Amino acid sequence: MILQEAFRKNGYIDLLPLGAASSEFGIDLDDIFDSDKQPEELCGLYISNQRDDLFFLLYGDSDKISSICDQWDDRIRVFTLINGKAEPVRRLKYNIVQLLVYSGETPDRSREANLQMSRKIIIKGEKTAGGGIIIDDEEAIELPFHMIPADAFAPDEAQMTRLRQLLPEDEKVLKVLKKPPKKVYGKEKDGVLDKSFAAKDYETIRGWLEG
Repeated sequence: MILQEAFRKNGYIDLLPLGAASSEFGIDLDDIFDSDKQPEELCGLYISNQRDDLFFLLYGDSDKISSICDQWDDRIRVFTLINGKAEPVRRLKYNIVQLLVYSGETPDRSREANLQMSRKIIIKGEKTAGGGIIIDDEEAIELPFHMIPADAFAPDEAQMTRLRQLLPEDEKVLKVLKKPPKKVYGKEKDGVLDKSFAAKDYETIRGWLEG
């Protein structure tokens, strides 16, 4: 899965290509970074169609994730302080997410518990030569907007067939299994606790299991 495509398919708009026009969404990029010095790790700045959540898409090696996280919390803090009274930013204030994509070994993920300035989601991915970020389906489930395909919940037909084969076909067995439950009184004989069915029912079930 290409992460940037997943954002677009779910109705998110990347503000970075818009430049100054991003102000139409209530976001002035100059309040986040110098327009001529876009941070290398910033791969996208996605706002939802409803303009109620904002994702900073950040990419780096696993050993840099913690420092990237701290740096962007500082940037987000400055951004929200400058624009704290603006209605568009007030709507976003508690729905700002750092989506940190790493390559290499698994980094320290304890930062995900820090929600002071932004929510953090750390997933594994690889950046292509064209700038796209590829993630596995197992990582995609971490995305709040990711929808699991309905066919993922479809029953396994092979297992269903096997289960049907295991069910009894004999009417006598079915009748025994459908009997309403009754309180069982156990009795012990020679150290063995006997909680058997009635003798005829026991023979019916045993015949099915041994058949």
